[in-house]
Amino acid sequence: MLENMKRIQERVDQLKKSCAQFSRRRNPLPDKTFSEALTEATNPAAPAGKSAAVKKLEPSAELKADIDNLVDKHSKDHELPPEVVRRLIAVASGYDPEAVGKNGGLGLMQVKPDIFRQFGYTNPFDPTQNISAGTRHLSQMLQKNGGDMSLALAAYNSDPATVKRFGGMPPFSDTKNFVSQIMAGLGKENDDE
Repeated sequence: MLENMKRIQERVDQLKKSCAQFSRRRNPLPDKTFSEALTEATNPAAPAGKSAAVKKLEPSAELKADIDNLVDKHSKDHELPPEVVRRLIAVASGYDPEAVGKNGGLGLMQVKPDIFRQFGYTNPFDPTQNISAGTRHLSQMLQKNGGDMSLALAAYNSDPATVKRFGGMPPFSDTKNFVSQIMAGLGKENDDE
């Protein structure tokens, strides 16, 4: 994927150079490569211990109610505790339906594009599709990990092969923080992440 991005960047830079003679801007934009702009746009600085996808976002009461209804529905469909899904959303995206994470996760539940496509969905920023795909994936991870929610969340955050390779919780701080933030917040009412 990085090789593809580098090729795209090189092509954009070539096009930029070849079109420079046609540019008549008085105040040109600062020189920034495509990859620098992409990195800046998708990898905001995050406080220590938080996922880079998390923005401090206070969802409107209407958005929160809609998300809660979707969480209730899809959690029930996939036999998951809705409070786990709510905490996952709070930790992963800060309730931002348009969140883009540094690991490539998208939307409320930070579903990775390949997982999203695997389930046949088309718009990861649509809350209904995102929560449906995310709960389905989490349910599968729970089944693969014998009902152990901590390991299911670790597999959701990294991938099931990593959990299997380490025989349990992977030693990665991002994954450990993700799991501990979700598990520690369970049972707390009106917890603002």
